[in-house]
Amino acid sequence: MSVETIADLEKLIRLDRQDASYAKLLYEALLDTDVYILASTEYVSNSNAPELVAANEDRPPGAEDTHLAITLWEDQEGNAAIPFFSSIDILQDAIFKEETYVRLNAGELFELTQGTNLVLNPVSEYSRSFSPEDVQDILKLMH
Repeated sequence: MSVETIADLEKLIRLDRQDASYAKLLYEALLDTDVYILASTEYVSNSNAPELVAANEDRPPGAEDTHLAITLWEDQEGNAAIPFFSSIDILQDAIFKEETYVRLNAGELFELTQGTNLVLNPVSEYSRSFSPEDVQDILKLMH
């Protein structure tokens, strides 16, 4: 069975819950998926005197770097975790006020957030937690 035969990430999450042998397929599918995180993008206008400028559609002239402010939530055990979502619909169902979000590849998210707990689709029937060890296992598939 390959990832191509199971395109639906939510289906893979369900299968992984029933049988841990699906974890590798889930991880591989995630690496090829764009996900959504609650975050805002800011640009550093001057590296000598760092001042953050809120991002608009375009990168401001003279911006030297980009800063991503990722929102943390508390997981079921009370630990800080980064929520991320497989679709806009699931993201919108999880929030109660207007929030900014960023779309990025899940592999990039895992690389950026190594050592942090992550939760895919919190408050959804398609929820899946990823420990820092899970993230390391996923990243090994990339290299």
